[in-house]
Amino acid sequence: MSRMSSCIFKWDSDDLKALCSAKSAELALLGVAGLADAEILRRLTKKELALHCRRVTRGADETTQLIDSLITSLDCDSGKDTMGVSLLDHDRIQQMWKQQRKHIACIQDPPGIQLYTQTGTLRKGGVQLPVYWCARGSTSLESFHYHLARFIPGSALSVKQSMSVVGLL
Repeated sequence: MSRMSSCIFKWDSDDLKALCSAKSAELALLGVAGLADAEILRRLTKKELALHCRRVTRGADETTQLIDSLITSLDCDSGKDTMGVSLLDHDRIQQMWKQQRKHIACIQDPPGIQLYTQTGTLRKGGVQLPVYWCARGSTSLESFHYHLARFIPGSALSVKQSMSVVGLL
């Protein structure tokens, strides 16, 4: 699921640069200096990322391409568990992906709509960082998706399945 999430979302580059700068300064204060950017990124926690960085969707074309690559990588020998059992049923996943790929545009961030609110700031390593709250996944947004699903023509089951597969429910 984390690989699927990374196919859909990316961290805002400006927020990530600021957090990496703060983390580098924080580590330097602890006597750990001169780390490469990749090492600093590895030392960032999920909590730090969620608190100080906004996530944005990648766009329909890039998301489609990345999910397609992910499915392809899991629909072969590397997509088997330790017992050699395939994680995905080839025919079913291909059929589902063929049906669901048209919904990728529906899960993109709406243009011009701010999903994040800055709720404060925090000083880390001498660098002032914003603290964000995200409306994505909030009760009001989930309620919106629930009502949206009821207004889309088609059977409720197929709409619910579609939204579930793309992560809206």
